Amino acid sequence: MNTSLKFVIVVLSMTIISCQKETKKTVKVYESLEYNIYMGDKLAGYQKSFQGKDGVYHYVYEFNDRGRGPHINEKVILNDNDVIINHEIYGHNYLKDTVSEIFEVKEGTAKWKSSSEQGEAKFDNNSFFSAINGSFGITDLLIKKLLSSENKEVNLLPSGSIKITNIDNHKINDSTELRLVEFTGQSFTPSYTWIDKNDRFFGYVSPWFTCIQKGYDSIAKQLQPIQKQKEEEYLKNLSPSLFETPSKKILIKNVGVFNSKTGKIEPNRFIVVNGNKIEQVSTTVITESDDTMVIDGTNKTLLPGLFDMHTHISETDGVMQLAAGVTSVRDLGNSSDLPELKENFDVNKLVGPRILVMSGFIDKAGPYAGPTGSIINTLEEGIQAISDYHDKGYTQIKLYSSIPPEWVKPLADKAHELGMRVSGHIPAFMIAEQAIKSGYDEIQHVNMLALNFLSDTIDTRQPLRFSMVAEHNHKLDFESKKFKDFIRLLKEKNIVIDPTVSIFDGMFTVKAGEADPSFAKILDRLPLSVQRGYYSGGLPIPDGKKDQYKASYDKLLGIVKQLYDNGVTIVPGTDSMAGFGLHAEMENYVKAGIPTSEVLKIATLNSAKIAGVNDNLGSIEEGKLADLILVDGNPVNDISDIRKVELTIKNGNIYNPEKLYEAIGVKHFK
Repeated sequence: MNTSLKFVIVVLSMTIISCQKETKKTVKVYESLEYNIYMGDKLAGYQKSFQGKDGVYHYVYEFNDRGRGPHINEKVILNDNDVIINHEIYGHNYLKDTVSEIFEVKEGTAKWKSSSEQGEAKFDNNSFFSAINGSFGITDLLIKKLLSSENKEVNLLPSGSIKITNIDNHKINDSTELRLVEFTGQSFTPSYTWIDKNDRFFGYVSPWFTCIQKGYDSIAKQLQPIQKQKEEEYLKNLSPSLFETPSKKILIKNVGVFNSKTGKIEPNRFIVVNGNKIEQVSTTVITESDDTMVIDGTNKTLLPGLFDMHTHISETDGVMQLAAGVTSVRDLGNSSDLPELKENFDVNKLVGPRILVMSGFIDKAGPYAGPTGSIINTLEEGIQAISDYHDKGYTQIKLYSSIPPEWVKPLADKAHELGMRVSGHIPAFMIAEQAIKSGYDEIQHVNMLALNFLSDTIDTRQPLRFSMVAEHNHKLDFESKKFKDFIRLLKEKNIVIDPTVSIFDGMFTVKAGEADPSFAKILDRLPLSVQRGYYSGGLPIPDGKKDQYKASYDKLLGIVKQLYDNGVTIVPGTDSMAGFGLHAEMENYVKAGIPTSEVLKIATLNSAKIAGVNDNLGSIEEGKLADLILVDGNPVNDISDIRKVELTIKNGNIYNPEKLYEAIGVKHFK
């Protein structure tokens, strides 16, 4: 799910709309172009760019991502200065909610209004308006203006700016002349797009999502490694400045230490780190010396590094994870270069956490297949995919929604034969109870548990897996025999649950214009262009049903508490924004009624056990690896103090969160 959310952010950050003085535009030749959109290797949609006889520019944009996806129509009028004075957007967004967005310039004033925001400003002939719901189409107009602007930079409305910081020329197949354009100012790290020899938008490429001019589909995969190398160059050049490998021992003095076995804070401890190991944990004063780097932990808490057990991690996520105190992650489905990324994080070529578990992603080909991993047509292909993942060092298999129910057991049997765990979504026309009896060891997403009490006729390949839960989960009876029997089954079979409950807060409880609750506390710390995407709302909420949808979300929190109360193992996954998403997930567990000390244990030692690394990680003990975080406050007393990370140590290397955040345009909590 976070694949889709990440992609929406990418699209939003790439869509920049310009505006200048209000005069009539002279019609120029604008070649009609069509684009194909791919989710992974699957054709999923299109974009059309053309100009009417009246000079109005038109863009139509649509794609299908497992039943989700936008359909956007845009109309744009330019003035003689090649900037936009009128822009209309209508259709529906990624989660199928109605979109209506208008920008116009009248009498020297620029005004904009959408379902999530509105505003106005004096039209200063210099600022561009950045739309919330636009397509890639406007990139043509933006690039033209940027190329002709001083320093290739323009200011934005409501605020901020965007700048072309680099252009690389490439010739593909000895005939196609393209340029890779690097933008800064719209996201945490630079964004990239391809343009053709006429300065027209040619494409955006990634392993997850590609939009490319029709007729050039075959070269998309040639562009991906070129773009990836450029992205990695930026991060690799940045990485050496973001961490320190101490030449001395580290002494953390007078600090409260969280004991992840007892759940208590042990006061006034002295911790010595030597290389990448915890050398000493002492209750008595350790004398400072010239061969120690001293860190004062007075009024602070030292915890083991946190675990995020549900990521689809990218190169750019690494900085945010470490800044938030997340030193270990589990990846539950990614592109084929995940082993390379793991190695880059391990040796600090890129700044990022340990990728402790790589999970191979498998789905059946079809209209709702997932966008990455092994997309299979036969059971035999699935069994072979499991063997291939095992040979590449993967230790877990994630099955997805289009897998036929009758394939689950033979696939699980093969994975277990190789010593791999099996987890995933519950396939369509199956319920969680059946998946467990067929071999699942773990279930992703708490809505998959809620669906167990609805029907096995629900096509969970589609957004029904969300909307049906929002409609009906508020009626779930925790005292019913069916619910209690199911909880007993989870316990008896040692099933692990990865709830990712926070993503349903933003999906079920807010409308456009309201901040996503999971990130409301930190939105003012993010780049403004990123902030705006978190006001776009969630599922379309029918009139009169907002309280009902909210009650259904609260009942999801109730399921999490029932799991905890009955001894079912929970691991904290996010499937959302790196770092900050884990903080929100932990806060929501406390909101559900789980004690703060237990939540901290879940995010440290308990997760280390599930990942199979508790001998070396998850607790602060002599001889264990030095993955530690220093927090300003006491998260046992207030779980939100977990957001106040002052220092992160991973494998003995020191990372300053303030410096990490500064590198990606995020404000530190102080």
